[in-house]
Amino acid sequence: MNKYRWVISALESGAIADFPADTRIPAAGMRLFAARAMTDATAISAFLSPRVEHAHDPFLFEHMREAVAVIDSAARSGASLLVHGDYDVDGISGAALLYHYFNGIFKTVHRFVPDRRKDGYGVADRAIDWALEQKAGLFIAVDCGTSDGARLRRLEAAGIPVIVCDHHLLPVEGDTAGILLNPVRPGESYPFESLCGTAVAYKLVQALHASGVRGSVDPSELLDLVALATVADMAALTGENRYFVRAGLERINKSPRPGLEAMRTLARLSGTPVNSRHLSFVFAPRLNAPGRIARPKPSLEILCETARDRAAQLALVLESDNDRRRELTSRVEEEAITAIKGFSDLNARGAFVLANEHWDEGVLGIAAARVVEQFGRPAILMSRNHEVLKGSGRSVPGVDLKQQLDYFHDRLLRYGGHAGAVGLSMAPDQLERFADDFSERLRPIVTPEAGMPLRIDAALEISECTIELLDFLASCEPFGSGNPQPVWMLRDVEVARETCLVGDGHLKLFVRDNAGTRASAIAFNWERPQSPEDLHGRAIDLAVTLRKHVFMGNTEVEMRVVDVRTSGG
Repeated sequence: MNKYRWVISALESGAIADFPADTRIPAAGMRLFAARAMTDATAISAFLSPRVEHAHDPFLFEHMREAVAVIDSAARSGASLLVHGDYDVDGISGAALLYHYFNGIFKTVHRFVPDRRKDGYGVADRAIDWALEQKAGLFIAVDCGTSDGARLRRLEAAGIPVIVCDHHLLPVEGDTAGILLNPVRPGESYPFESLCGTAVAYKLVQALHASGVRGSVDPSELLDLVALATVADMAALTGENRYFVRAGLERINKSPRPGLEAMRTLARLSGTPVNSRHLSFVFAPRLNAPGRIARPKPSLEILCETARDRAAQLALVLESDNDRRRELTSRVEEEAITAIKGFSDLNARGAFVLANEHWDEGVLGIAAARVVEQFGRPAILMSRNHEVLKGSGRSVPGVDLKQQLDYFHDRLLRYGGHAGAVGLSMAPDQLERFADDFSERLRPIVTPEAGMPLRIDAALEISECTIELLDFLASCEPFGSGNPQPVWMLRDVEVARETCLVGDGHLKLFVRDNAGTRASAIAFNWERPQSPEDLHGRAIDLAVTLRKHVFMGNTEVEMRVVDVRTSGG
């Protein structure tokens, strides 16, 4: 019956040291902290109330002072600046952030984001060529550049300084160029590794501001872009990232820039407080869509735009592109899943590598993520672009996909990324051998157990599902990577006969526990073989998340079902 493989925390009995006896954290909240190994009172206080002082000094980056000096010198000389982003939300937001700030420093600020189809992964040759032809005075790459040492050295050889604000892992040969600001650089002194590219660019802006190199805006006015990129890029929502996202969301809700407000209006969120979930599932897909199916320029423009009328026009472009992106993704996802189900050795494979010349390369990453969720193994999907295969891969917890690709670096034309997501290209004649060898390499690493793991944080009684608990959970926001929305387990509840399908195939569950306490829960898009009648009277365990539901002025706790299993299963 269960869709996921339940992994139940064994830590929830832990104690929180030196926590005040009169704390207002509910007992369920205490169990949540203990389950997540958060037992230090000071750390919990910082977690619940992230403040600016919890962010690190930008000058802790080893090469930050050098970067500031180079920028100051270039600005004083009247040089032009080229800011090179990337075609995803992180790269677009970072380019917009630097554009807004540097408008007050440089006489001319050019901005560039690569075309996925023309330029591929990383810094674009077109941008390098343009900078050389125009004799740019400074080149700054954000969310890319770490793996582009050879390209960037062309600029350095021509006397054009290069600064890289990135967070991607270094290439296996360690070949880098420019002044590299990257928290995962080996030997880097910055104490927090989980910054996204835009956040690294923000640290640069902070350092410039502190050094008297003042831009057209105060750095704090750019925190909305940092929040957007941090959540969209799935950076860990721990440490100073919690401050960035909290402060950025506050800014979006109080004084949104025209582009974000225009997208919010089209998404019918006007009047609704924006939270981290909206950043991830409303704003990010729309900003990513143009770069996936066409050109990313409208996404960069909407974040740079100050006129509301123009922002509204750009938002319509993003909305249309996002609708098209959904269609293309569904097609690739369906064809990939069908192909995998046809493998005779499906259960023996450590990973899936598929290619189809008809697949749109812009949606391969999203489709790969859905394949991973379906089969619980890493997946790489590729499309043919001229005489090259280009694609994206997604991983499962515990498998560092970029590190695994390092073993095959001599077979790949280009590649890079993170533990969980990569981009790559290869010659078509390498595909079959690579697919077999990659699967074989991952076979002993990927768990043989079926299904994606579902982490259960703590047990919960129906009687504990209160507004007080919801208020506590609100203080734990933002949720996302590194701080996922808590998943609770209701043990051994009996399904009542009122349970039925509602709306467009959703299961409305009515349950009662051993004490006779009743509750309801909603399982959206119930597509399992069990009918409501099959569940009547059965004892089950529920994995749920909790949300606040307001109906006709009344606030209630809504339980959303993540998974269902036979009681004790």
